[in-house]
Amino acid sequence: ATSSRGGPAREKLEGAGLLRHFRTVVTFDDVAAPKPAPDPYLLAAERLGVDPRRCLAFEDSETGTRSAHAAGLTVVQIPDLH
Repeated sequence: ATSSRGGPAREKLEGAGLLRHFRTVVTFDDVAAPKPAPDPYLLAAERLGVDPRRCLAFEDSETGTRSAHAAGLTVVQIPDLH
């Protein structure tokens, strides 16, 4: 679940050689209410067929952390040093 738009998010994942490792990617374009609303994480959990309470989110922002927490996920925040 990312706050980025779909095209750029997938391009970055592909460029890093990571896209093939994701069964689903939820972006800003996929939800009516983006982060900090819980919608991106709830949609990701739904697409994966997993209860959000069994999910783990790694986040680099306060906005994303609030989003994941509101969705019921366990959150690990890794601060963005930039």
